[in-house]
Amino acid sequence: MRFSILLALLAQTLAPPPKPGHAAIAAAPAEVNGKPGTKLALFVDVTPKPGMHVYAPGNADYIPITIKLAAPAAIKAGKTAYPKSEVMTLADEKVSVFQKPFRLTQDVTVDKSAQAGSTIVVPATVNYQACDDKVCYPPESASVSWTVMVK
Repeated sequence: MRFSILLALLAQTLAPPPKPGHAAIAAAPAEVNGKPGTKLALFVDVTPKPGMHVYAPGNADYIPITIKLAAPAAIKAGKTAYPKSEVMTLADEKVSVFQKPFRLTQDVTVDKSAQAGSTIVVPATVNYQACDDKVCYPPESASVSWTVMVK
């Protein structure tokens, strides 16, 4: 018994530390219902850490936040909708950023061939670059997923 406790402690000690992340990112809600042939909205809630910002689409030379679906054939990806961004002045340029909590909306359509009663897992990766007022950090990724309950 003591050996297993020591082994667990050793594994915990040797495990790589969790990636810090400069924003909290979560699928919301993680489960949604939809009928075959219907359009659904999947949401990603993003909360930059205090003093941080992430870039909105449309800025040259900056990496915007994006959602990349790895959807199965039963889910067809649509467009991602972004909320209104804020304008921030960096040195001598103005850029569009998100500094406060915000929500991305990813439209998808449940294929007409999806079977009622089935569940479809829709994994995605959220890619972004976070910066504070002094440093832009290396690009980061966060995994999210939704479970679509076909009705």
